[in-house]
Amino acid sequence: MPFPTAFSWRRFYRSVQVIAWLLAALFAGPAQAVLVQSQAVQCAFSNGAGRPWQEVTPLASTTPVGAVLYQRSVALYTNYRYGGSSGNVAHELVSAGHWTPGTPLPEGIAPTNISGIGFKIVASSSDGVLRDILQSAKPVAVEKDYVRYDSSAGQNQRSQMVTNYVQSLVLTVPPGQLPGGKLVVDRVAGSAVLMLYAVDLVRGVAALGGEVTIPSDNIPLGICRTPYPLMGPAIIDMGGGPITIPNTCVVESYKTIPVKLGRFSLADFPKVGATSSTVPFRIELSQCAVNAKPQITFTDKVSGHSDPSVLNLSPSGNAAKGFGIVMTNELNGQRIKYDGTPYDMQRVGDSAVIPLRAGYIRTGSDAEIKVGDADGAAEFTFTFP
Repeated sequence: MPFPTAFSWRRFYRSVQVIAWLLAALFAGPAQAVLVQSQAVQCAFSNGAGRPWQEVTPLASTTPVGAVLYQRSVALYTNYRYGGSSGNVAHELVSAGHWTPGTPLPEGIAPTNISGIGFKIVASSSDGVLRDILQSAKPVAVEKDYVRYDSSAGQNQRSQMVTNYVQSLVLTVPPGQLPGGKLVVDRVAGSAVLMLYAVDLVRGVAALGGEVTIPSDNIPLGICRTPYPLMGPAIIDMGGGPITIPNTCVVESYKTIPVKLGRFSLADFPKVGATSSTVPFRIELSQCAVNAKPQITFTDKVSGHSDPSVLNLSPSGNAAKGFGIVMTNELNGQRIKYDGTPYDMQRVGDSAVIPLRAGYIRTGSDAEIKVGDADGAAEFTFTFP
């Protein structure tokens, strides 16, 4: 009976084939995505959140011309769509920029509304190079992004290129020539325009750091040839807005100033209002800005005053009674009050000082006075109006 045997064998063979095809289908997995060459269209700019201004060099009387006073980083976003397949021709979106002709900008430093403080912007390119944005006839490429999309997602997906910039405020005159009062930098002055671009080009046409020629065609419709002109306040607003350069000094918040007034007997204070000999000391601030005019106020750490110019003694089991402490401002010869009255400090170079003298004063009658420890403490606060 050979026929049934041959028939059975063929059926078995076909079953094995079917199972093999099924297994191949199960283990083949999803089709791999294909990256399609494309072009960037419908470009639009949006500002990323600029980081806060950071002090680089304190503004003092000895700060050299050309010093960077403040600096911050800013991310500029270019949002775009894909324009469909460009076949075998690869494209890239190029970020470029320059200052246009107008007010001369030596070394790319533009004047601001504060005479003597300039504005400079550089691009922090992805190749690790910082590129100055200078005044030139053509823009210079500072960033590039390969334009291609995932075929499985389709060309309707959006994309984004980020160009990182660093803004700086630069001292352009000796500090003594800066205007008085508060220094609020809120705009770039002059007629030069900061012109930034997002332009689609055939890949390799533009090199980072090289000049870029903006094509005039519009194929496909809406292809990126997008300018982004900035003038005046808009340049400062690109990174988040104006900056006030503080007219302050370095304050050591932890600092205490011990003053030893000495030891005295009751005989040294024959009547109410009698004072001891005084001890000189001073409160000083360092690294003051050129226009800083600090003031200082005093408060008593022990509450309850019948006379705001007398510092109370600290209470303790062995504290003296019927006495207080007075301080004299040697700049005007007047007693210091502990009620928030502000006192001007004297500028000496890049420092500010207030010279003082302190001593004891008798405040009580014979029945009210008692010998003992005579300690007091005042807190002082600085303001920079």
